[in-house]
Amino acid sequence: MDTEDDIAITPATPDYIGHRQRLKARFMSDRGRSMPDYELLEMILMYALPRKDVKPLAKNLIRHYTNLANVLAAPIPELMNIPGIGSNTAALFALCHACSNKICWEDLGNRDAPMLSNKKRIAEYCRSRIGYEGQEQVLIMYLDTHGCFLRDEVESSGTLDSVVISPRTIISKMLSYNAKGIILAHNHPSGDTTPSKSDISMTKDLIKALETMEMFIDDHLIISSRGYYSFREHLTTLWLH
Repeated sequence: MDTEDDIAITPATPDYIGHRQRLKARFMSDRGRSMPDYELLEMILMYALPRKDVKPLAKNLIRHYTNLANVLAAPIPELMNIPGIGSNTAALFALCHACSNKICWEDLGNRDAPMLSNKKRIAEYCRSRIGYEGQEQVLIMYLDTHGCFLRDEVESSGTLDSVVISPRTIISKMLSYNAKGIILAHNHPSGDTTPSKSDISMTKDLIKALETMEMFIDDHLIISSRGYYSFREHLTTLWLH
């Protein structure tokens, strides 16, 4: 069976076939590093919608979601409300996002160095996991005695602008995982990573609760799709009693 790569370009061939071949060639030359988001998205859409010119759809999605990461992380039901997006396309986007999370997780999990030796890498991982969610979520990374990664979990989901986390629940999980420390992260869907009074109070209470159990919290990160805020870097006094 012929594929698009085997098709000779003739006057009867749809214009987008030649465009796709050129797009693939550009991608293969540098693995897409020089391509804008809409063209990378177009490459993904080519495999979900092989018999359709997907360039207009790719550009429309980028206009709607701002960037490629937001498109791939968008909720499946929301995506399927967009004209031109069916269940197969939405599932492919979700698969790409899940693979990205998996790669980031394995990168952290295979590291022997303490987690905080690379704050940027941690923030990127947290952003991939929860930075694009439409409601606040708490991601907890469990650490061993030396501060190395053991596992992580999304512990709770909140409303659009608030989340509640119990120190007792965290301590119980730490004991069951034989963890000595954690890095806590939660997202602000608004994009503003400034901590609220409740964020600061929660962090202070958690630090004290863990200290009574001879456990530690390395940092608390507030994550958005655009950046992050580190309590350890900006509010060091929380760790000083």
